[in-house]
Amino acid sequence: MSGSHKRKFELVLPRVEALTTLAELTAQAAAGNLVIGGQVVPLDDFMSLKIGIKHLGASSMLKVQLKYPAVGMDALPTPAGVDREDAAREASLAGAPEAAAAEAGEPGAVEPEGRPRYKGLKKRMKHFFKAMVVSLRAGQAPDRDVVAAFIADSRLMTSFPGKGDAFYPAYDAEVDRLEEAVAAGDIAAMTASVAALDRMKKECHSRHA
Repeated sequence: MSGSHKRKFELVLPRVEALTTLAELTAQAAAGNLVIGGQVVPLDDFMSLKIGIKHLGASSMLKVQLKYPAVGMDALPTPAGVDREDAAREASLAGAPEAAAAEAGEPGAVEPEGRPRYKGLKKRMKHFFKAMVVSLRAGQAPDRDVVAAFIADSRLMTSFPGKGDAFYPAYDAEVDRLEEAVAAGDIAAMTASVAALDRMKKECHSRHA
């Protein structure tokens, strides 16, 4: 991810102390901090944490790696495969959510209970999401109708079982934060939420095609 960064720590200690130190780090992580070689490392907002041990004869090397997400504009995705013409089209969709919806799917493609079919719903969400990204990359708040449509579709999406259920609670919570950011007119918070939703989407899609 563009703009993300890592922190790495290595500590050499007697082999007999390695597993005890690992257990101590695990307990510390539950409390929200790690203490590595006397240095306190807060665990605020990290994306991933890796702890490994490599035995070196009578000694062991303890390795800790934390990855943090990018922040601000750097955290936003770049719409893949979108050239200048497509970027201009997506920007225009930010002011015309009805056009995006019409282009994204077949009007009659609905489930028996009245929900849109999942594939059509995802295509429509992609259009709205790209429109939000284009606006935020321009330093502007996305069109409220576009965001409202994306939020409504997001809540529909998480009503489909078997499509990434384990991710739904965190996704729904982030959608709520996006809605609050829009209501407050907070572009920085909108940017953070859209970036977080993009990370969740990629993680979910890596497990659910």
